[in-house]
Amino acid sequence: MLLIQLTGICLLNLFFCAPSAQPLTYDVVVNNANVGQLRVNSTTTATGVQYQVDGSVTMNLLGEKRMITQFTSIYRGSLMTEASSVEQLNGRTRHNSSVNWDGNSYHIRINDARSRLTDRRVTYSTARLYYHEPYQIRELFSERHGQFCHLRPVGAHTYELTMPDGRKNYYRYVDGVCREVEVNQPFFTCYFRLHT
Repeated sequence: MLLIQLTGICLLNLFFCAPSAQPLTYDVVVNNANVGQLRVNSTTTATGVQYQVDGSVTMNLLGEKRMITQFTSIYRGSLMTEASSVEQLNGRTRHNSSVNWDGNSYHIRINDARSRLTDRRVTYSTARLYYHEPYQIRELFSERHGQFCHLRPVGAHTYELTMPDGRKNYYRYVDGVCREVEVNQPFFTCYFRLHT
């Protein structure tokens, strides 16, 4: 009897804790030069999925600039319950945000500013863009900005994401996985290209 129970528990674990997706590694390219790397992980847990994005870029813009970016999103089922985002420039934190679901609303902290999101639930966020092509998704939640952003298809497997400041980034997919991101900055455009 104990053997049957243990076998049943093992089978349930295999079913509900499916293996995590393969890590994705992107080269960060500016003016045809590789300036860094972005690594994205999706880890399946007993209750949902955790997405982790870690980026490191070194550029020479009026002196050497080293930017480290990290953000995490945790989903319980289809609901995002926690997220955080940190950006550092030359070792100094220039952006820090967190989002936490309390069962009724999201508590959002962007640097020192605090707010609440009470009328919506987050089911799709920026971190999911790398592993899941956003079919039928017209807006997503930005972990960094703590707000929803407009998303629209602009071509075959290509989507335009409008950031809160009006900048537009483009996500391109092959077989449901993001192959390239075009990030438009004020003085340059950078690309995240999937390393194969």
